[in-house]
Amino acid sequence: MPRRRGYLPLEQYGAIGDCRSMALVGSDGSIDWCCLPRFDSPSLFGRVLDARRGGFWQIAPVGRHNSRQIYVDKTNVLQTIFETPTGKAVVVDFMPTDAHDVRQHARAHPHPRVVRLVTGLAGKVQFRHVVEGAPGYGRATPLRLEDGRIHGDHDGHHFCVSATRPLRGTHQEFTLGPEQEVAFALASNTRGRCGQALDSPDHARRLLRATQDYWWRWVTQCTYVGPYQDKVWRSALALKLLTYAPTGAIVAAPTTSLPEWIGGRRNWDYRFTWIRDAAFTLYALFQLGFHQEAQDFMHWVGHLAVDRGLHNLYTLDGDDGLEERILDHLSGYRGSRPVRVGNAAAYQLQLDVYGELLDSAWLHLRNGGTISAELWHALHTVVDFAAASWKLPDASIWEVRGQNLHFTYSKAMCWAALDRGLRIAEATGLPADVATWTRARQEIHGAVLREGWSETRQAFTQSFGSDELDAAALRLVQLGFLRDGDPRLKSTIKAIDAELSAGPLVYRYRAAATDDGLASPEGSFIISAFWLADALALVGETEEAERRFASLLTFASPLGLFAEEVDPHTGALLGNYPQAFSHLSLISAAVNIERRRAGNLSRGKAP
Repeated sequence: MPRRRGYLPLEQYGAIGDCRSMALVGSDGSIDWCCLPRFDSPSLFGRVLDARRGGFWQIAPVGRHNSRQIYVDKTNVLQTIFETPTGKAVVVDFMPTDAHDVRQHARAHPHPRVVRLVTGLAGKVQFRHVVEGAPGYGRATPLRLEDGRIHGDHDGHHFCVSATRPLRGTHQEFTLGPEQEVAFALASNTRGRCGQALDSPDHARRLLRATQDYWWRWVTQCTYVGPYQDKVWRSALALKLLTYAPTGAIVAAPTTSLPEWIGGRRNWDYRFTWIRDAAFTLYALFQLGFHQEAQDFMHWVGHLAVDRGLHNLYTLDGDDGLEERILDHLSGYRGSRPVRVGNAAAYQLQLDVYGELLDSAWLHLRNGGTISAELWHALHTVVDFAAASWKLPDASIWEVRGQNLHFTYSKAMCWAALDRGLRIAEATGLPADVATWTRARQEIHGAVLREGWSETRQAFTQSFGSDELDAAALRLVQLGFLRDGDPRLKSTIKAIDAELSAGPLVYRYRAAATDDGLASPEGSFIISAFWLADALALVGETEEAERRFASLLTFASPLGLFAEEVDPHTGALLGNYPQAFSHLSLISAAVNIERRRAGNLSRGKAP
C-alpha cells in the first residue's frame, strides 16, 4: 500500500522486539519506529510521528513492486516478501534473543539489537538501502558514515549500522539473485563504542535460529486449545514483546502519541508500566499457562516505594518521576498533534488500580506463586489505601482529565482489593487488618448496589447517581462481584450493547456526555468490544459471544496485531500500537468462550 503524505496505515506495520525494546517495520520495508536501548528511550527512527523529521531505515526494491508481511510461525520474526517484474526476495527482520534465556541479553551489550537479512528467492531484485537516522526524537545530530559503517550518538549511547557488504553511504543500491544474501545490523552501545558487526550472512542466520528457538520455546508453554489458537498465540506473543526483561516491568504499548483520532489531541505516551494494564496482562497470561512473567512482575512490585502512595504508572525501573512534555518540533502521525513524551496520568487518583493489582496477586498465589514478605508489605499497604480512600472521587480506568467523579468501576475495584487482600491473608496466614478490611468491603458492596445501579437504565452506570453508561461496567461480570446468574449483570450487558455499540465495535462511553477534559473525538475501544464478547460468554450467551468475537478478529492487522482503537467509519486502527489492552482482552474472551463451550467456565473467571 502506498504511503499517504509520507505515512502508512497503522495496520501496515509489523512489530519485532527483544523484551527490552521494539521496532515497527512497515510493509514497504521501512523501520519507522525504534527506541534504543529501551522502550522509553528517545527514538532513533521515528517517521511514524513525523514523515519528514522522524527518521527511518528502509530496505525495499527499486521501482514497481508488491509486498506482503508474515511472521515466521509462532515467533516474532517478521518476513517482508517483495515481488518485482524481475524477481522475488525476502527481508527477514528480528531483534536477537537468546534461545534459552532472554535475560542474558537484558543489559546493555555490544551485540546487534536489530538484524535485517535480505535473501534473493527468484530472478534478480535491485534494492535500495536508506538509513536516515534521527536520534533524540529527531533533535540530535543525524547518523554519519565512517569506516564502512553508519554511526550516531545521543544521550550517552552510540548507534552503529553495519552490513556484510561495505556501506558506502546512507543511501545505497545492491542487487541479489537466487540464494544470494546480505545482512544488516543495528547495535546500541555506550557512547564512543561501536557494537559488534555481522561477519557474514551465516552469522545473521545463527542469530536468527537462536531467536526463533527462543520464541518457539516460550509460546509452546501455552495451554490454550480451541478454535482461535492462532489468534491467541499471536496475542500472547505480542504481550510477551511488551515485557521488559531487566526488571519484570510490562509496558502498555511500545509507542507514543499515535492518535486516537486522526488530527485529534488524544495522543499519549504509553511506554511505561501501568499497574492496571500490567495486571490485566498477567491475568491473560495466567489463562494461557504462563507464570514466569507474573513472578518477575511481582518482584518488580515488591520494590515499589508504595508507603507514600501507589502511583498509576511507573518507569521501567519502578521510578515515579514522569514529567509529561510536548515535542513541538514533530508534526505527529498524519498531522495529529501534540506529540507527547511522559504521561501526567501518573499523578491522578485512580482508585481502580488497587483492585487490579490485588486481583493479579491473588491469581498469582492461586497459580502456585509465592507472596514474599517484601511483596506483602506493598500489597498490605495498597489494601489499606483502598479501605481508606474508596469514598473519594477519582479519574478511574479511563484517566479522564476533566472532573473527578465517584466512578462505579473504581468503587467496585476497591471492593476487589479488599476481597483479594482478605483471601491472600487467609490462604497464607500473613498479617492483615481483617476487621477493617471486612467492614470496608461490605460498605463498598452496598454503596455500589445502591448508588451505582440505575433503575431507569436497568444497568450499573458510569458514576454514582448518574444514568450514563460505561463499558467498564462489563468488568463486574468478571470480578465475582455478584453471583453468577444475577439478572443485573445481563441487563447491564444489554444496556451497554444498546447504547455504546457500533456493530461489533463498542465505545467506552458517550464522549459528548462525559467530561474527560478533551473535546477531541475518539475511536471505539477494542478492549470494550472484547469485554462485551467475554461478558456474553460468562452469562451463558455463547453463540452471540462467538459471533461478536469472530467479527472483531476482522479488525486486526494482516499480521494479527491490534492498536488501541478502531475508527468505526473506516475500520482503520487508531492509537498506540500494538496495544496490550486489546490483545489481553482478546485472550480472555477466547478462553472464556471456549470454557463455556466445554462446560468448564469457572476456571476462566477471577474468583
